[in-house]
Amino acid sequence: MDIIVNNIDSVIQTDNQELLQSLVSLYSFKVPGAEYTPAYKRRGWDGKKSFISRAGVFKTGLLEDILKDLRAIECIPNIILDSGTEEPPSVSLIDGFTYYDFQEILIKKALDLHRGVIKSPTGSGKTLIMAGLVKSLIGKKMIILFNAKQLLTQTYEFLTNDCKIKNVGLCFGEGYIYGDIMLCTVQSIEKILDTHLKEAEVLMVDECHEFANGKTTLAAINSFPKAKWRFGFTATPPPENIPKHSLRGALGPTIQEVTTSALVEDEKLAKPIIQLINRSYSASGADENMTYLEIYDEFIVNNESRNNQIKEIVNDIRKNTGRSRILILTKSLAHGRALEKLLGDGQVQFLEGADGLGDRYKSISKFRRSRGSSTLIGTKILQTGINIEEITHFINARGMKSEIATIQALGRALRAHETKPIVYIYDFLDKEKYLKNHARSRRRHYEKEGHEVRIL
Repeated sequence: MDIIVNNIDSVIQTDNQELLQSLVSLYSFKVPGAEYTPAYKRRGWDGKKSFISRAGVFKTGLLEDILKDLRAIECIPNIILDSGTEEPPSVSLIDGFTYYDFQEILIKKALDLHRGVIKSPTGSGKTLIMAGLVKSLIGKKMIILFNAKQLLTQTYEFLTNDCKIKNVGLCFGEGYIYGDIMLCTVQSIEKILDTHLKEAEVLMVDECHEFANGKTTLAAINSFPKAKWRFGFTATPPPENIPKHSLRGALGPTIQEVTTSALVEDEKLAKPIIQLINRSYSASGADENMTYLEIYDEFIVNNESRNNQIKEIVNDIRKNTGRSRILILTKSLAHGRALEKLLGDGQVQFLEGADGLGDRYKSISKFRRSRGSSTLIGTKILQTGINIEEITHFINARGMKSEIATIQALGRALRAHETKPIVYIYDFLDKEKYLKNHARSRRRHYEKEGHEVRIL
C-alpha cells in the first residue's frame, strides 16, 4: 500500500480493495437530519458523509488518524511526499515576551507536525502562540483567516504594535493594507486570491471551530495549495463527527498541552464559582405542540420570573460588591433589550452586532472604567474574542445546549486580573420542554472542564 501525500489531498493506492472499503466505512458518518431528505427517502443516498472516497482520496489532515488505524492491524504503508519535505524551524522568541512552558511546547509540536488544530483554552495566550508561529516562520508568505473583523483588528495590533512583526497586512470589508503576512476575514477572501492563493506557504485559522460547518468557510481552509504549514486555533474543537473530521482533514490533528483546570490551578486563570439556580416552576401546562422557538420565547426571552431573577442577582451583586463588573450574555437581541430595559439605570451597556467597532470599544471602555459597579449585556459578539479581564460576575442567560457556545462564553470571564482571584458564574436549571435537557447539558459541559458546580 502506498499513500501519496500532498498539501491538501492525499490518496491511498492499494490492490486490497477490501481494506480500502473498510477504511471508507470507518470514516463515514451519518449526516444529522439525512432521513428527511428526498435522496435518502428514495434510497439514492445512505445518509452518510464519507471522508475517504472509494478511489482512496482523503484530506491530508486525516493522515495521522488513518496511519494509526492501519498500524492497529499491522499495516505499514509506504508514504510518498508528493509536495516534498521541509525541516521545521526552531521556535523563535519575541522581544518583550516570555513563553510559558506549555506555550513553547505547543509551538514546537505544531512546527514539527507542520499542521494541526491547536487546542488552547481561553486565557492561555492563544494570540502569543500564533505570534510565535508567525515569528518562527518569518520570511514565508502567510494567510491568517478570521471570521470576525474585531478578532482580526485585535490580532493585527498585537502582531504589529506589541510583537513588532513587520510586513503584516489586513483585509476586511472596507479595510485593506497589503503585507506578505496577510490577516483576512473569510468574507473578504476574494480580495487576496490574486496575491496569496497560489503563493502562501502558511495558512492559519483563528477560532477554527467556526469554520467547520459552512461550505464557504470549509472551502477557504481547504484552499492555498502551496501551504505546507496549516494551523487552526480554538479552545473548543467540535465534538461531532462531521465537523470534527472536516476540521482535522483541512488542518490536522488536535494538539493540546494544557487544560483549563490546570491553568486555574496554576493561577493563570481566575477560579470560577459556578452556581446553577434550580428554578422552582415548570411548563408542564404548556401546549405540547409548542415548537422550540415558541418555548424559548415564552420561557426565556419573555419570562418575567426568570428575568426578574437575573435582576435580583445583579442588584445583589451591586449591593454586596464594591466594584463589580457583570457580564450578561443573551442569545437574542430581544432578550438583551428586555434585560437592558429591566436593569436600565445608567449602569448598563448593551452591545449588538450592528454596532461599529468604535462603538463597541467605547462601550467596553466605559464598562471597564466605571468607578462603581457596571453591567455589560451582549449576544454572540461577546462570546468569543473579547478580552475583558476585569469581569467579576458572569450570568449565562441564554439557556443553550452547545458545548462550544457554553465553554466559549465561560472563557470570557476566566481571564486572570489583579482585582479578582475568583469569578462568579450564574446559570439556570430550567425545567421546561427542551430547556430542561439543555440545562443538563450545560452542567455536564462545566463539569467536563473540571469545574466545581453548585446548585442554588
